Amino acid sequence: MQQLEDIKNSVIEVADAISSILSVDVTVINSDLVRIAATGKYKSKIGEKLPHGCSYDFILNTKKAELIEEKSDSKRCLQCSKNENCEEFSTIGYPLLTKDKEVLGVIGLIAFNEEQKEYIYSHKEEIGIFLEKLSLLLAGNLNYESTINNLSLRNEEFSNIVNSIDYGIILTDKNLNIKNINKKVLHLLGFKKEDLLDKNIKDIFDGFKVDVTQGVYSLKDRKLGEGNEFIVKTIKNLLAEEIESYIFQISNYSKALINAYNIIGDQNNIDFEHILGNSEAIKNTITLAKQVSQGDSSVIIRGESGTGKELFARAIHRNSKRKHNPYIAINCAAIPDNLLESELFGYDEGAFTGARTSGKVGRLELANGGTLFLDEIGDLPLSLQPKLLRVLQDGNFVRLGGKKTINTNFRLITATNRNLEEMVKGGQFREDLYYRLNVIPINIPPLRKRKEDIKIIANAKLEEYCIRLSKNHKVFSEELLKIFENFPWRGNVRELENIIEYLVNVSHDEIITSEQLPPTFNEKSGEIKTTKVINSIELKNKTLQEMTDEFEREVLLNLISIYGSDTKSKNKIADKLNINLSTLYRKLYRYNIN
Repeated sequence: MQQLEDIKNSVIEVADAISSILSVDVTVINSDLVRIAATGKYKSKIGEKLPHGCSYDFILNTKKAELIEEKSDSKRCLQCSKNENCEEFSTIGYPLLTKDKEVLGVIGLIAFNEEQKEYIYSHKEEIGIFLEKLSLLLAGNLNYESTINNLSLRNEEFSNIVNSIDYGIILTDKNLNIKNINKKVLHLLGFKKEDLLDKNIKDIFDGFKVDVTQGVYSLKDRKLGEGNEFIVKTIKNLLAEEIESYIFQISNYSKALINAYNIIGDQNNIDFEHILGNSEAIKNTITLAKQVSQGDSSVIIRGESGTGKELFARAIHRNSKRKHNPYIAINCAAIPDNLLESELFGYDEGAFTGARTSGKVGRLELANGGTLFLDEIGDLPLSLQPKLLRVLQDGNFVRLGGKKTINTNFRLITATNRNLEEMVKGGQFREDLYYRLNVIPINIPPLRKRKEDIKIIANAKLEEYCIRLSKNHKVFSEELLKIFENFPWRGNVRELENIIEYLVNVSHDEIITSEQLPPTFNEKSGEIKTTKVINSIELKNKTLQEMTDEFEREVLLNLISIYGSDTKSKNKIADKLNINLSTLYRKLYRYNIN
């Protein structure tokens, strides 16, 4: 009976090729559990015998494939004598069988990190088909020459496997002449197979450099535009000691940006139904926002801090024709002026000291096809305003340090709590940019002007924070809800959320009352709590003067609890009551308040 050792060299080459294309490590063992081929960490362990009881021993005995997703959940791994020193995250093994079902060995794909593990798990079905075909090819012909011919990248069977990969693959010789491709390349580049074979890859991609691990190139002799830029990545040359061939991975640049958005972009699917409130003011604002969602005109959302301007921006994107494309947000006030330009426009290699050698994609580029949300637009530096205006007018820009013009098409939504009109008058904001932004203004009313919404928002947020903070169900007392409704909420919904989060954390009772409000609730707290003071005064058998004195004493005690009792605090209390300090001291003495 022939053994895998008879075709050892070709098995090693196949292992290298598979590892290069699938970006995982490969090992092949014979029927005696001896490793005869390997890549990566196990390459130095060729010739080593694996322990009995390991997963590959099980595959040899059962002649069935096996996937180990987690070592900690695998009985075989726990029983293996080398389990403690094993560095594998997961593995999938497939038996190499002859036509007579005699087992020759096992080929395994191994993950040594989380990324490889995720790849194996998410592609386990395709890998199973891959290994089955490979098993048939290896076992069907142990003759070296025929095996090399059958398993070379020119082989139709192997091409079928490579064609299942969701990115383009180009195989070249050492001189970069194209020798084989998969179907994905033809779809991506728009060529016929005969147009590419034997052509030099440098004649396909403009400015191609083989010594760059990964680069972005456009096709030669084609108009630069959307879809005509590609990421070309050198995976690995098949023979490490001497370069005989190259494998290149090809992917569409625009789609890669979408994938990048999926990682760094905003994934919250906020819709208008998530904006709480039944007041006429908020319903009218939502109606207007819905009406303008389907268009492409610039929208500027105006309102005080904490009113939910970004919620509206997300909801508008969610209901627009661009909803399946990126929603990219950036806060103009949160990024230092010297970094904001590179964050918006991106940069090329060598643009400035400390720049990444690979450059960086800017938010304007990431937003292509989708929506760009510029929060705090009033804080956009004056030096950047004409550059943004140019992008809005021309639909293109150049990265920092770059030469290539990049086209972009996005809908712009901006937000601000500042008076842009006054800023224009004062020369702090460009008038021409202001008119570009202020096409469709949407004004969000402050919380104090829609008091009927406060109870709805408070109860919804209370339930949300109880769940988020793993607290038992709680409710607000009617008294506290009345206080909330009369509170001015200078920080709007955000301030209300902060108070509710505080109350959920400190309250041990099912019913949350005003007693649990923080001492520094707000300067207005004293005014609001007077309602409580009045309600607490016993009216029975008391004269008007007695009730007035009691009320005055309670007000003073309440203000001292808010501001304190030192001299500086007493000055504040006197100012609050619009009396002089000596009058305050007389009243404190009168009511025996120390």
